[in-house]
Amino acid sequence: MLRMLGKLKRNAGWLFVTLALLFLQANCDLALPEYTSLIVDTGIQQKGIQDAVPETLREGTYELIMSVTAHDQRPLVEDNYKRDGDLYRLISEDQAQRDELADVMAESELILTFAQREGIDLTQFNDEQISMMRSELEKNLKNYPETIVNQAAVSFVQEEYKAQGIDLNHMQRSYLLMMGAKMIAISLISMLAAMIVTFLSSRIAASLARDLRREVYRKVLSFSASEMNHFSTASLITRSTNDIQQVQLVMTLIFRIVVFAPVMAIGAIVKVAHTGSYLRWILVVAVACVAVLMAFVFILAMPRFKQLQKKIDRINLIAREMLTGVPVIRAFTTEKHEEKRFDEANTDFMKTNLFVSRLMAVLMPMMMLVMNGIMVLIVYAGSHGIDQGMLQVGDMITLSGWIHCCKQRLCGAAGCVRLLVVVCLHDLDVKAGKPLGGLRGKPP
Repeated sequence: MLRMLGKLKRNAGWLFVTLALLFLQANCDLALPEYTSLIVDTGIQQKGIQDAVPETLREGTYELIMSVTAHDQRPLVEDNYKRDGDLYRLISEDQAQRDELADVMAESELILTFAQREGIDLTQFNDEQISMMRSELEKNLKNYPETIVNQAAVSFVQEEYKAQGIDLNHMQRSYLLMMGAKMIAISLISMLAAMIVTFLSSRIAASLARDLRREVYRKVLSFSASEMNHFSTASLITRSTNDIQQVQLVMTLIFRIVVFAPVMAIGAIVKVAHTGSYLRWILVVAVACVAVLMAFVFILAMPRFKQLQKKIDRINLIAREMLTGVPVIRAFTTEKHEEKRFDEANTDFMKTNLFVSRLMAVLMPMMMLVMNGIMVLIVYAGSHGIDQGMLQVGDMITLSGWIHCCKQRLCGAAGCVRLLVVVCLHDLDVKAGKPLGGLRGKPP
């Protein structure tokens, strides 16, 4: 198999383009669940307000926030807001600075929200008492993810916008339309990348099959009588047609499915680890279970596939002997013997093929069972996390979407296991001066 991959050097440029497009498609597919999460969490629950940093603040609200903000963090708030009439307007456009400001504002807004809910007049508190309240809040916030803290602080921003007379419904509608347009654009990019990958992989595989067929044909023409007897005509015919056709099909599937599946799985794991969701262990378990299942089937099927290919050669050999030796068979009346010999080879091939087919038929349902079980586990664990305030609904949707993407790609890759096993067992060696060894050996 590695020798065949080495023959792709002439298409190295197109291979690089194909791999780059696969990564682009994987990133697009993995980005869609994230946008779905943003639509649910930010667009629906938070009315389109993305973080705890309000674009405008009333004078009174600004002064209250400054009063509960730590002294060393007040310059950050002052540098990012500028007075504009009766309002203080956000002037910073730097995302990194906005993220830093969001952490400060979220803490101050939660203190104000708690004080309003409990009916506490913070103007009667001195700096030391407010500092103690802030320290207690920081201890409690350590038990909650950043998304939950941000969502709680956004409630304060919503009330502030309502007090200013801002139409939250219009803000929500604009945000949802923007996210929907981005999702459509990403889907179109993913579809275009998939179409180009399919076209390029088919061209590369067809080019490889053409070169292999040409080299095998030229090599066979140079064989001596002993080399022809070593392989048999039936085996050489099968190698030149069926085997190369399988190589072409597998090379196409390698780029479209087999390479894409681990890229999706690894990308999903990286994204889950980056988000810091406490459900990330579920995705790791899912990928590990599928990998173990496919490895088990691969190891179990390998010897049977080797036998299967030898038995195909045996059937071809007997059929050719019968066709070329018809006059002799009739002369010596050995029809019954030849029928029995062919029936034994055919039955032996049938039994082996049935075992392999049943094994491959079990692989897909088992994989679907594992992946659907993981989906149920996500919903079960995620519902408890949402109930305890440790997880947002959008986070659970995102993880479910990533699992669904992995399930589709891994199940597609499972369908290629059979072809991969066949091709990995039979390596075409068409270098000058060497016979076609390593493909099947002498037929029994």
